[in-house]
Order: sequence, then C-alpha cells, then structure tokens
Amino acid sequence: MVPAITALVADDDKATAKLVEVLLNKWGIQTVVAHDGLEALEVMMQPAPPSLLLFDWEMPGYSGIELCEKIRQIDTTNPPYIIICTARDATEYIVHGLNQGANDYVSKPFNTQVLKARVEVGMRTLELQSRLVDAMVRLDHLASFDELTGLLNRRALFERIHEDFSRAHRAKDNLCFVVCDIDWFKRINDKYGHPAGDAVLRQLGDLLTQQLRPYDRLGRIGGEEFLLLFSVTTIDSAVKVLDRIKLAIEKHDFVYEDTHITATMSFGATFIEAGEQIARVESYFKRADEALYRSKELGRNCVTFSDNLV
Repeated sequence: MVPAITALVADDDKATAKLVEVLLNKWGIQTVVAHDGLEALEVMMQPAPPSLLLFDWEMPGYSGIELCEKIRQIDTTNPPYIIICTARDATEYIVHGLNQGANDYVSKPFNTQVLKARVEVGMRTLELQSRLVDAMVRLDHLASFDELTGLLNRRALFERIHEDFSRAHRAKDNLCFVVCDIDWFKRINDKYGHPAGDAVLRQLGDLLTQQLRPYDRLGRIGGEEFLLLFSVTTIDSAVKVLDRIKLAIEKHDFVYEDTHITATMSFGATFIEAGEQIARVESYFKRADEALYRSKELGRNCVTFSDNLV
C-alpha cells in the first residue's frame, strides 16, 4: 500500500503560499507551509518529512536552490520530489535548478492547470518510487528469510553462524549445533494435504522460537529440516534443552482449519567445546546430520549426539 503523500510549500510570500496550500488541499494533498528556507529545512529534518516539496526560488534563510542542495545531501532510500517555483524561467535558470537537485519547475505567476499537472507528475513519481522501495525491501528480506516460516534461510543462517563461532571463541562458550527434522512429514502431507503441512511448519517455527532464547540461532534449511545453535555450559545441559524441545513438540497440538495434527521431531547434535579449533559450519553440519540419521534409525522422536565428543 502506497502511503499518503504530504506536501511542503515554502514561500516567503504568504499570499502565494496560502493559494498553493488551498489548491493542494483541494486536490486531496495534506500540506505543511513554511515561510522561509530555515523553517522549511527544520520541517525536512523531522521524522517522516513531507515527500512533495514546492519551493520558491528566492526566500530568506535559504533559497529554494540552496534547500535542494541540502536536502539531496540527506541519505534516504525514498527521496522527495522537488518542484521549484520561480519567475526566473530563462533556460539557464531552469538548467541550474535541475542540476542542483530539483525534479521540476513551475513558472510564477501560476497557471493553475499547469501547477496541477506538475504536482500530479510528482505524485505519480513518488508512488512508483515507493512501490520500488517496497519491492527492494521485500527482495532483501527474501534473500535472508524463509518465506513460509519467517525464519532465517540456509544461506543467511550459515553466514550468521560464522559470526556466532567467532563470538563464542572469544567468550570461551560451549556451543550445541543441532540439525532436526519432522518425523514422517510426508505422511502428514499425504494424509492432510500440503496446506496442512505448511501450517505445521509455520507453527513449528513459532514453537522452536518460543523454546529458544532471543540470542540463540534458528533457521529452516530446507523442507522439514531446521538448524539450531545455542550456547550451553555442559553437554548434559545441551541434552536437557533438546529433550525439553522434543517433549514440547510431542505434546503440541498442531492445528489446520478444524484438523488437529500431532507431530514429533528427531534431533542430531554435535557439541563444540570452548577453546577447540573452530571448523567450518559445513563440518559441524555433517556431524549433526549423521547424528540425525542415527536418530531416525533408532526409531525417531529422539536426540542423538555425534560420536566425536560423546
């Protein structure tokens, strides 16, 4: 949804400023008025400033052109659309204003129809820009997060775990690296349908988030498989954490529409002792994945640690 556009009119001629304000309001645009360049700059430095700006060329404090320069120096992903209003309509002035950051200009005295057309061009440009920014934000989010569960995806998770390894090494923390997946997930999809399976995945993501601390690492790495990384004092405490999570999943009532679904989860883990030479994420993943495979062989719904430290 495109946000409502607010305009800023800056003109030291109060009669002209009032006229433009009335016209903009008539065209459905909320308007703020400033009567010199300093006042206009103060408005633009506030949170959520106006995005459609109509500046008189000549004003005390800062001229409209000086305002253009200062506003274009502000780092923003959604820059405002600036229209310079001036009696200086010779080519060299128009070129100078556009080069200094203005998007358009309107000659004074105003022709109402021309002013409206210029304003509508500005509004269309701002709406398109807003949609593009929203699309970029969404693409950036999708690059790091799993769309179904909202958890980190595999690529982003591995990147962050590298950072966690460095932090834990400095702090001399023990870590537990865990790969886990839903038991007999294909049966859930076959029996209840894929939308029900998606619902189970979403609810499981929420449940795992609730069971872990805010600074623990969690992500979905594909299909019904998840990865956890958390700091612990001993391997026994790691076992207790995973047993608690396993039991919470076993007891949880997964719901899709009017259907109640039960699910269990198998866990494969490896314990990383403080001070040991940290290996690559892929190395710990391989160990934990092998332990997960052993959990499946042991009948599922259980926790198995890799042989390297257990």
